[in-house]
Amino acid sequence: MQPIESLLAELRALDEHPRIEAKRATQVGSSLMQSICAFANEPGLGGGYLLLGVCEPDEQHAEFWPEGVADIDKLLNEIQGNCREQFETPIPVHSQTAVLEGQRVVAVYVPELDAAAKPCVFKGKFDSKNKRKTGVWRRGLNGDYECSQLELEPLLLAKSGLSFEQVILPDAEWDDLDASVIALYRQLRSRVRPQAEELLASDEEMLRALNLVKRSAGRLRPNVAGLLLFGKPLALRRLLPAVRVDYVRISGTQWVENPEQRFATTQDFREPLIRLLARLEATILDDMPRHFRLREGDTQRSDQPLLPQKVIREAVVNALMHRDYQVNQPTLVVRYSNRLEIRNAGYSLKPTALLGEMGSLLRNPVLASVLYDLDFAETKGTGIRTMRRLLQELGLTAPVFSSQQLENQFTAVYLLHQLLGEEQLRWLQQFSHLHLSEDEAKALILAAETGAVDNAALRAISDLDTLAASQTLGRLHHQRQLLVKGGAGPATYYQLAELPGLPLFQTEPADAGEHEANTGDLGANTGDPDANTGDLGANTGDLPEPLSAALAALSPKARQDKLWPLILWLCALHPQRAEQLANSLGRQVKTLKSSHLNPLREQQGLLQYLHPEVINHPQQAYVTSAAGRLWLAEQGIVL
Repeated sequence: MQPIESLLAELRALDEHPRIEAKRATQVGSSLMQSICAFANEPGLGGGYLLLGVCEPDEQHAEFWPEGVADIDKLLNEIQGNCREQFETPIPVHSQTAVLEGQRVVAVYVPELDAAAKPCVFKGKFDSKNKRKTGVWRRGLNGDYECSQLELEPLLLAKSGLSFEQVILPDAEWDDLDASVIALYRQLRSRVRPQAEELLASDEEMLRALNLVKRSAGRLRPNVAGLLLFGKPLALRRLLPAVRVDYVRISGTQWVENPEQRFATTQDFREPLIRLLARLEATILDDMPRHFRLREGDTQRSDQPLLPQKVIREAVVNALMHRDYQVNQPTLVVRYSNRLEIRNAGYSLKPTALLGEMGSLLRNPVLASVLYDLDFAETKGTGIRTMRRLLQELGLTAPVFSSQQLENQFTAVYLLHQLLGEEQLRWLQQFSHLHLSEDEAKALILAAETGAVDNAALRAISDLDTLAASQTLGRLHHQRQLLVKGGAGPATYYQLAELPGLPLFQTEPADAGEHEANTGDLGANTGDPDANTGDLGANTGDLPEPLSAALAALSPKARQDKLWPLILWLCALHPQRAEQLANSLGRQVKTLKSSHLNPLREQQGLLQYLHPEVINHPQQAYVTSAAGRLWLAEQGIVL
C-alpha cells in the first residue's frame, strides 16, 4: 500500500484524485460503501484509496486536513463486515493507520476486482440509495455514480471473456461484407505470406478462421470486427454510425472557434479499416510540410515529409487498432500548423509511463491479429519505441501521449519541431534570471504551443510522476507567476500569463523558398499562430422562434426526451459553454453535465467538444456533431 503521508500530499496537490477519496468517516454510511463499490468496479483504475478521518477544505482550512478517527477498530470492523455482507461479491479490502498532524488517520485500499468477479453489485435488500437502478457503482470525474444498463455492458462483456469487437449486432448479415475488400485482404496477405493456410480456404472458412464471422440461426453473420475490417460503407453507416475518422486542417495553432469558418479543410472517412488505413495515411502525408536532404554522394535531392512515413503509419494504426469502438465518437485527426494531433476513444490499457516498453495490451485482439498478419501493425509493444527513435534521429520532439482513464480518451500529439528548439530556447532566454529547470521550461513551451498544459500532458513529455508534475506546475503558477491556473481538481489546467517579451512563434509563415537551403534543419513550420479566440459569451442573437418558444415552455421537471433536442439545437446554432446551457435551460451546471451533456457526448456521440485537443481548455464548449445534426433532422428539427 502507498504510505498515508504521500496519499494526503497527492490529494492536496491535485485537489481531487480519481484513486483517492477523503471521508470524514464519523460513521460507515452509504457514501463510503458506494466509493468501495466504485473502486472495485472501475475498469483499468487499479483500485483506489479511502482516506478516513480526512476532511475537505472549508472556511478554516485551505486544503484537505486530518480530523482523525475516534474508534478505528469499530470503524474497520464495520467496513470489513459490510464488504462481506452488502455486496453479491465480497471485496477484500486492506488498511493501515498513521498519525498525521497529531490525528489518527486510516487508509483503506480497495483493489479492482478481476473481470470475472465484476460487476460488484449491492444486494437488493440493502439501502435503496445504493440500488436505485443497477446497484453497480463506478468512478467518475465528479465522484461515484450508479451506472446505467448501458454503462454496465462493458463489465458484463469482460466477465464473459468477450470484447465488444466480438459482439454480433442484431441487424448484421453476411451481405454487409464487401467482397472486393475480402479480395484485397487475400492480395495483401499473399504479399506477406504467400503460403498462408487461410488463403487456401473459401471466403466463409477464411473469415471464420480469423474469428470475424460466427454461425447464428443456421447462417454466418459478421461480428463488429468483421464489419470494421470488411464492411460496406453503407453497412457501417447503418450499424456503426459513429465509427469514422474526421480529418481536420487548422491554419493556426489553436482550435478555431468561429462557427462560421471553423476549419480550413475537413474530410470524413467511413470505410473498412483495410482501405481506410492507407487512405488516411496518404491524406496526412500529402498535407505534411516537406524538407529535403542531399545525402553525401547523391546527385539529386530527396523531398521527405517532416514526420516520417513510418511514424505516421504507426500513429494511424495505433489509433484505429486500440480505440474503444463501443463509444459512439469518431476518431479525430487534427493537423495544426505546428503539430498533428490524433484523439480517439479508449484510454491506454498500458500505463503511459510504460508506453514503448516490450509487451502489448490489446483492447481489440481480433483486429490486432488481422492487422498484424497484413504487416500493418506489430503486437509486441515496440511501435511507440520505433516512433520515438525515428523522431529522435531527425531531431524532432518525441510524441506527447495523454491517457484520460475516467474520460476514456487517448490523445497523441506529434510536434513538427523540437520542443526545445532554437526558436523556443531564444524565447526562454527572457526568463534566464529565474533559472528555470528543464521540466519548467517544457511546461511553458507546451502551454505556448497548445494553448494550455495540464498534469497529464507534462508527465507525457517528462519523467515526472503525478505529484512532481503538479509541484512543477504549482511553482510556475504560485512562485514564478508565469502560468495562470484554471479549473479545479482533475479538470485543472494552466495557461501562459500575460508576459512581456519575445513572441514564441514567428508572425509570418516561413517562405517556402527558405526550405530549399540544404541545411538539414527541420525547424518548425509554424504558420500563423494567432488563435481564433471567437467569443463564446452569451448568445444574444435571435434564436429561431420555435426554439425560443420551446425554451419558454420548458418545465423545470422536464426529462431527457424534452431536454436533449433543445441542447442539440442550441449547440448546432452556436458553441455553448455548460454555464450557458444551464442558464438557457434553467438547470444546475453539475446536474446538466452528469445527466445530459456527458451522456450526449460520451455515449451517444451527438455532442462533441469545441476544444477536443485540451479537455480542460478554459474556453471549452459543446457543439453538435454530424451524428447529432442527423438525429435532429430525424426528430423533425430543421436547422
